[in-house]
Amino acid sequence: MLSTALLLAVCTFLLWGTTNFLISYGEKNQGLDPVMFSAIMWMAMGVLGAALFAYIILSGSTVALDWKLSFPVAAGVLLGVGILTFALALSHGTMSTGATAAIATSNAVFTTFLAFMILRENLAIQEWVGIGTVVLGIIILRL
Repeated sequence: MLSTALLLAVCTFLLWGTTNFLISYGEKNQGLDPVMFSAIMWMAMGVLGAALFAYIILSGSTVALDWKLSFPVAAGVLLGVGILTFALALSHGTMSTGATAAIATSNAVFTTFLAFMILRENLAIQEWVGIGTVVLGIIILRL
């Protein structure tokens, strides 16, 4: 039986993969400007975020307006800038789409590195091997 976490991870895999495909296809095959594409995508995400926020507030939840809100705000800004840099990387065409996407979407390696360095999380040997495999795969794709 599949766990809920695994099912959601697979959904994320499919959704983000489709998003990356749409970015590349829209820019390369439809001639859309990458900055405009990103701006429209941000607006769509903003509408979705505003609807979710409204639903949470209307369901009776409260939001404490304090310094902790800086974390989701910073994450949103970094995500938006990351999407823009990804779209711009795809539009340059100096690297294959596959290699560009592999590098950009291997962010779990960086996340793991940050958790190891800042949060002092311990990594099992399997996790180190996984990180090495991802890095090796990116190197092979780039050759």
